[in-house]
Amino acid sequence: MTKNILLAAAALSVMAFAGAASAHTLTYRTAPSANINGSAPGGANGGTGGATSPYKLAVESTVTTPTSAIFELAATLSAGSTFPSGNNFIQIDLNNGSFASGLTSATVAAPGCTVVLSSGGASGSTTARFLVSSAGAGCNIANLDLPVTPGATGSTVVTTTLTTEAGSPIDPDGTNTATAPNQEQLAIVTRPSAFNAFINGVIGQGALADTYATLTVTPVYTTFKVGAPGHAGAPETATVGQLGTIGIAVDTTAYRDLAKNLVDAADVQSASIVTVGNFSAFNGTGGSATLGGAPGTFNAAASQVTHTAASGSPLLGTLVETGTTVTAPDAFIVTRETTPVAIPTSDYRSTVTYQLNPTYYVESETAQGDLERIGRDGTNVVFPWLNDETVSGQSGTTNRIRLGNTSTAATGPVYAEVLNQTGSVSRAPVQIAPSIPANGEVRITTASLTAALGAFGRGDVRISVEAPPANITARRYLQTANGGITELSNGTVASEQTPADSADVE
Repeated sequence: MTKNILLAAAALSVMAFAGAASAHTLTYRTAPSANINGSAPGGANGGTGGATSPYKLAVESTVTTPTSAIFELAATLSAGSTFPSGNNFIQIDLNNGSFASGLTSATVAAPGCTVVLSSGGASGSTTARFLVSSAGAGCNIANLDLPVTPGATGSTVVTTTLTTEAGSPIDPDGTNTATAPNQEQLAIVTRPSAFNAFINGVIGQGALADTYATLTVTPVYTTFKVGAPGHAGAPETATVGQLGTIGIAVDTTAYRDLAKNLVDAADVQSASIVTVGNFSAFNGTGGSATLGGAPGTFNAAASQVTHTAASGSPLLGTLVETGTTVTAPDAFIVTRETTPVAIPTSDYRSTVTYQLNPTYYVESETAQGDLERIGRDGTNVVFPWLNDETVSGQSGTTNRIRLGNTSTAATGPVYAEVLNQTGSVSRAPVQIAPSIPANGEVRITTASLTAALGAFGRGDVRISVEAPPANITARRYLQTANGGITELSNGTVASEQTPADSADVE
């Protein structure tokens, strides 16, 4: 009978504040130490730090000693609210973490109430339920000392749920859509990546301007093109090109362990940067491929260059920067040989492997990224509305392109690129012929375009020839199933307009 009376009183108390505008809150209980940014684990004699900021534990950390920490939290009822008279429950749930040791009744303290562990709370578990007996006077907070082992990745989140013994919610807000109205969540640990390699070949961010070997020199393609569309100022010249930038950012606001030790830039102990591409014009006398001013080592085939940033080296000192981004990354620069040779068209891709202090972290990390490519200027022709082999076969017609060379010397390679296809193929230029012979031709069919570019459906195709426009002819014609031939125009709308046509456009 007595128990029924207590439950009735509890129900009346819940009704009294069921419509309150705010529910209970879950916060850190102790202010952070002066030398700690964000929260830090504490315990009975220490603080967790910060009212809202979780503990930033580097995802690279192996969290060797200690593997867990005690987080001091407070589940506080709304102003004017208290735990109802009688028996109540506070349930604690962990997401992406577990209890590092078995919980006891002392884990939760509610001044003015009696607290007993009711269920759960075993070491390695994620849920515990505590019975909170209240006399209904001034008991409005539950202090939690939670021993937690965080997950290896992602955020570790604590959820508290307050109910009466009958299951009625305590201190609901009626508007909480993320969780139940009588629940509160708090992230106590996040696992950000504290070490990040940035490899940038984007124009204006790492690369300075498009890098082209130019036709307008003798021998051709032995210098870089200066001026649009080409180099745009120092340090780039006719013999020097910056293909991008590389750097390693270290977030020193994160922790490397659960003992309040911050990540340090010196935790990056060495690095190796391997860049692949065609370096045949840069590996001879006077030529180079440098990173942050440090020369690289070429392999025998001039298809790879390696930069080693050893502990204490100037390169490692400039490569590694404090912060979540790299503000002054090292420039990757190629320099032509003193005796010029033809600069080839090539893509360039870097792999950065860096070694971390094995006492605290996974020993090595690797990142890859593209630098700017080197192209060669020449003749570009756009052929509108071409079909691939599948579409062409449905209509019984075949697109054919004839490229002619009126020069007494062979051209450079011929490339094709689909610009606005209805299919889902790559837009990267693909070489379709090694050259156009002297006083010769190259013929391209729908089948050969499909073989080179993939099933692109319909699209505009750009043909690029490494040769001066004055020496190149380009014609497209359509051959029907009965052998009829129709020649079609090439180029863009602007290239087909007469001055009068242009003036008529409104």
